[in-house]
Amino acid sequence: MGRRVDQLRLPLSIAIGALVAFLFLGCGDPYVSPTLAATEAPLVRVRLGSVRRSAELLIEKQGWRAQSVAGKAFNSSGARGLRTKLGVGARGILFEGRETGSTLLVVKPSRTFQLDGATYAGVLRIRVHKGKLECVNELDLETYTAGVIGNEVGPKGAPSTYRAQAVAARTYAWMKITAPGADERSFHLYDTAASQVYRGMSPRYGVPYDAMVRFTRANTGVILTWNARPFRAYYSSTCGGHTTDHRTSRLDPGHAGDVLQGVPCRWCKTSKYFSWPAHVVTDAELVSTLKRIKQPVSMPIHRVRVKERGRGGWVRTAEVIYGAGRKTKTLSGPELRTALGVRSHNIQTIKRITGGFQVSGRGWGHGVGMCQWGAIEMGKAGASESEILRYYYPGIALRKVY
Repeated sequence: MGRRVDQLRLPLSIAIGALVAFLFLGCGDPYVSPTLAATEAPLVRVRLGSVRRSAELLIEKQGWRAQSVAGKAFNSSGARGLRTKLGVGARGILFEGRETGSTLLVVKPSRTFQLDGATYAGVLRIRVHKGKLECVNELDLETYTAGVIGNEVGPKGAPSTYRAQAVAARTYAWMKITAPGADERSFHLYDTAASQVYRGMSPRYGVPYDAMVRFTRANTGVILTWNARPFRAYYSSTCGGHTTDHRTSRLDPGHAGDVLQGVPCRWCKTSKYFSWPAHVVTDAELVSTLKRIKQPVSMPIHRVRVKERGRGGWVRTAEVIYGAGRKTKTLSGPELRTALGVRSHNIQTIKRITGGFQVSGRGWGHGVGMCQWGAIEMGKAGASESEILRYYYPGIALRKVY
């Protein structure tokens, strides 16, 4: 990769009716823009935390309005802010200390709101779900993306790394909000690693939110495509020297299986998770965890061994030999990772010790798609976001959809 500073030019104007238009990066790599691209970012709904019995809502020094969407008609507003504890009563959501009779409220602040101490843009949707509160932040996709990339990359990324992460995160969310039936769902994404780590305008690691907004705006509306269609742009923290294929990690590639085959990665060696120290799991812990994930075994445990490896040496299948009759339980690589309680299924050794097993391995995460630590180091070496993305997702095109 060339050691150069990647500069992004502002998009060229698009003539109405043109069959194809191009928006160019400073490195000369085009973003293909469809003729009838949307002009605004779509809305995305993100569940904030888990369902809960109560939550603290704060809207500081600004106007707001709360309206019911389901249940009894409810309408409340204020001009100078709001501080209230939300809860669930016998007749719907509790708001400002009173029963609303509603099972779904939408709170619209003039600017931002705080929920349990974190600050968010957009609106807050509050729903009663199984007797508890489900709190959902509805906001535009660009603002959501800015609230993701600092948490996913951390404080050590180069500008091009944050911009690459913005494209990958935007693509992942785009797939969720355009999926069949998405409009009917109460939320599209979790705010955790179950989807993407989102903290609104209060990112972790001390990463400045304003900087994340600038990096996101640099490629507004750009997503990854394969054969002219968006795909599931998976990524994980550290691959340990080689990303792996979707089959090994049991992830659905959609139509882009060729993109998610795995590539060698020499960039993530500086990660403290490139290799992890020996981890010990007892026989009792193994039995308990396998029961929890509905792969039950019984004592005694005789052996745990790798049966098949996928791309990059990641474990594709493994076997547990157990019980008086020495039965065999076959596990996928991700199931083995969970059973052993380790950071990835890039497992190098499994050694029998008294009362359990000693395990060593590499990486953190499922290992498919972009290696985030590798992207950090590539960015520091001068790679553009396009070069980073094309390395970890070979053969893709970058397309501007709004």
